[in-house]
Amino acid sequence: MSIVLCFVMLAACAKPAVHAPGRTDPADDAGPRSAADAGHDAWTLPGTFSEFTTMDDLRGRFGAGNVVIVASPEEGAPDARSVVLFPDDPVRRAYVRFHDDAELAQLASVEIRDADSRWRGKHGVRVGMTLAEVRAINGKPFYLSGFDSRGRGYARGQWSPALDDDDGRLGALDVDGEDRLYFGVDFRLRAGASARDGSAWPRDEYLSSEDPRWPDLGEAVVVDAILAWSSLDDEWQ
Repeated sequence: MSIVLCFVMLAACAKPAVHAPGRTDPADDAGPRSAADAGHDAWTLPGTFSEFTTMDDLRGRFGAGNVVIVASPEEGAPDARSVVLFPDDPVRRAYVRFHDDAELAQLASVEIRDADSRWRGKHGVRVGMTLAEVRAINGKPFYLSGFDSRGRGYARGQWSPALDDDDGRLGALDVDGEDRLYFGVDFRLRAGASARDGSAWPRDEYLSSEDPRWPDLGEAVVVDAILAWSSLDDEWQ
């Protein structure tokens, strides 16, 4: 009799599973689903993404509850939409845009902005890395555009022709045979960074990562975001 009573009491005290408000079932929060996505490419840009990656692909890969459609109004496009992966998790969060934002078709970009993110770009480039570290990974100087009034700059498919006597080799961050998207980096000047000689940082210029006019640039500039991106003119199939 006492044994039966014990089982009844245990059953009564057992707590049902409770999910955090706004979260989906844990099965939807599991992250990459396939064996291929469970590997390195699951959190790498460009990785296996392409212009032909669909919403169904994203839902199958990351869990439907982690693929959230959001309003992204822009000048001239007040009803534009985009997608955020894992919106409440800075470790896995990613921002996805499509060329056709009405149908959410023809992937335009996947962008990572969080410093603590597990996402990495080609060859390990990450948010928070210095310009000097990115230059070392690329294996040669590269061009970037910078800087605007907020100290922001960027490199988009400019990983090779940074010198007049360029040797014709692609930098490590340039497109290679397995890529189906370009790799890009947004940079920013560190808060309070100043040139050693007191000169002003470049403004709205197209410059080399090793421009001799600013020898301190490599440590004064850090990665603000990494992204994989496409244009509708791409020839990838």
